[in-house]
Amino acid sequence: MLRASNLKVSTALIVNGCGFKKFIDLFNLCRDTNGATLTNGTTPPIAALESNLLGIVPASQSTFVCKIILEVPRDYDQTNDRLRLRFLANSAGNTNTPTLDATIYRKRAGVAISSDLDPTISPAVNDLTTLAGWVEINADGKGCQPGDILTIEITASAHGTDALNIYGVEAVYDSDLVYNVKTER
Repeated sequence: MLRASNLKVSTALIVNGCGFKKFIDLFNLCRDTNGATLTNGTTPPIAALESNLLGIVPASQSTFVCKIILEVPRDYDQTNDRLRLRFLANSAGNTNTPTLDATIYRKRAGVAISSDLDPTISPAVNDLTTLAGWVEINADGKGCQPGDILTIEITASAHGTDALNIYGVEAVYDSDLVYNVKTER
C-alpha cells in the first residue's frame, strides 16, 4: 500500500539519469532589453494575433525577441542535462522564415559567470500565416545543474519583410521528480 511516508522514503531511491519530461511556461517571464515585462508599449510588444490571441510580435527587421531569467529547476536531471526552449511561432507573412537563437549565460553559486553556452539554433518558423508550429532551441549537454541561474536572450534571424508571431514560450527538461540533490530533499 502506498502511503505518504512510503513515498517520501522511496524518493531517496530515485536514480539520476532516468528523467521524466517536464515543462515550464516561460511566456510571462519574457522581458524587453531593459528587463521590463512585455506590454503593448514595449519592443517587441504583446499584441493581438489573429484577432483573439495575444502574442509577442517582433516587427520585421527586428532581431530581438526577448530576455528570460530562468532558475534551473531543483528537480533538473543533470545526468541527462536536457533543456530545450520551445516557441509556438509563425511568420506574419509568406516571405520570411526566420530561425530563433539564444545566448545563454549561466551563474552558479561560488563560480564566475560562464561564457555563452551557445545552444543549437531552431529550425525555421512556418511561413503559413495561420498555421503556427513548435520550433525549439536545443540547450542539451551544456552542463546545467539544479539552481543555476540562466540569463537567456532570444533573437531571430533576419526577417526583413514579415513580423514574427510568437504564441507560446516554454522550457522542456528532464526531471528527477524530486530535488536532484539528495541533501536538499
